[in-house]
Amino acid sequence: MPELYRTKLEEYAEKWKDFFHFKREDGILEMRMHTRGGPMLWGLEIHRALIPAMRDINDDPDNEVLIFTGTGDAFLGGYDSPSWAEHGFEGPFSEFHAYDIFYKDQTREPFSLIDLQIPVICAINGPILVHGELALLNDIVIAADHTYIYDGHYDGFGIVPGDGVHTLYRELLGQNRGRYFLLMGERIHAPEAKQLGLVSEVMPLEDLLPRAWEIARTKMMTKNRVQRRLTRGLLIQPWKELFIKEIYSGLTHEALGSYSHWPMTSKKYDPNSQALKK
Repeated sequence: MPELYRTKLEEYAEKWKDFFHFKREDGILEMRMHTRGGPMLWGLEIHRALIPAMRDINDDPDNEVLIFTGTGDAFLGGYDSPSWAEHGFEGPFSEFHAYDIFYKDQTREPFSLIDLQIPVICAINGPILVHGELALLNDIVIAADHTYIYDGHYDGFGIVPGDGVHTLYRELLGQNRGRYFLLMGERIHAPEAKQLGLVSEVMPLEDLLPRAWEIARTKMMTKNRVQRRLTRGLLIQPWKELFIKEIYSGLTHEALGSYSHWPMTSKKYDPNSQALKK
């Protein structure tokens, strides 16, 4: 009889190697995002791959703590333009884009992270240009000192920021500052991010992963396994409730708005030109 809810690192590490590199020691799993071996560029493939990859991590009983990070000097370093073009985003925004990609994927992606039953330490290794939830929803968030946090929905793409960031930044920054951040294209650099409570520690890039491993070993793995997992479940529960309540409506607004204006239909539009401004 096959084991239920049982995955193995050697199998999913191979399955997801085009998007993530894995390393595990003593129950601590490091998951490092990448695009073709370099800093992660946001595209449709990695967007979708995150969902089953996180499920595989969750179903591996040998995983006790996750360290989630990126490659090189950027956590999410830009957009993978060939990926967007391959899926027809340079043409008219269609039902396929609205539902089968935007709605169907992004109503699941945050929960793939939130539903993990083990503590997650995020080591932000540089700028975040979109999908800040991947970093900021986690239990312990630390950042390299050159990090800045930006959201490219309204400021860059000119579309509704409804994929969960409307919930994320309101809760972390407060009502007024959260709206200002999303509407004005603000960059919040690492020292201010710590002051505002978005991240808890800031340090040079070379110290970031060693510190994440130190936290995993001394603050997580020294605790009882059941107590550690149940503490994670208790502390993440408010985010679950908020995302269940708000993300479906948010994605509907974002997808509907994109029918009236989708910037990639213009050959002159380059999503990275705006996002990469500092």
